[in-house]
Amino acid sequence: SLVPTEKGLALHSVVKTMRIADVAMTGEWEKNLARIECGELAADTFRKEIEAYTREITSELLSCDKLFARRDSGCKCPKCGTGMMQFYGKVVRCDNAECGLPVFRLKANRSLSDDEIKDLLTEGHTKLLKGFKSKQGKSFDAIVAFDGDYNTTFVFPERKNKATSTRRR
Repeated sequence: SLVPTEKGLALHSVVKTMRIADVAMTGEWEKNLARIECGELAADTFRKEIEAYTREITSELLSCDKLFARRDSGCKCPKCGTGMMQFYGKVVRCDNAECGLPVFRLKANRSLSDDEIKDLLTEGHTKLLKGFKSKQGKSFDAIVAFDGDYNTTFVFPERKNKATSTRRR
């Protein structure tokens, strides 16, 4: 049997009166999917509506102190320039509901510190960080930076060319 966690119960108490918990919303989405299938609605239009709603509901939920404690980072959002970035447990997020830029702390099995995230937000990149692990389990060092769409990416330092190899062919 399933036993809900304390946080799960708190989430339920918050969302049960919201549109996301209403079966009518699911019905609307199903109708829109049928309209897409018939060519009456562009899939891109529906996708954009879903993305906007997702940003809205996520901002509402993250701003609920009952669910998530938040701290102000003191940094403006690098994407929209109007919102302030807020620290939550596993994510830092813009408080501007129209933007909602998320920056996740965990990157390649390494958690970014508050100071490292502040560097990323203010400079667009961190210093060279050690201790990342690839999917194959290999350790690597990298700079975490924003790309043109404000997604995080790794930037690798240039490798020093080794003189001549001593390996025989």
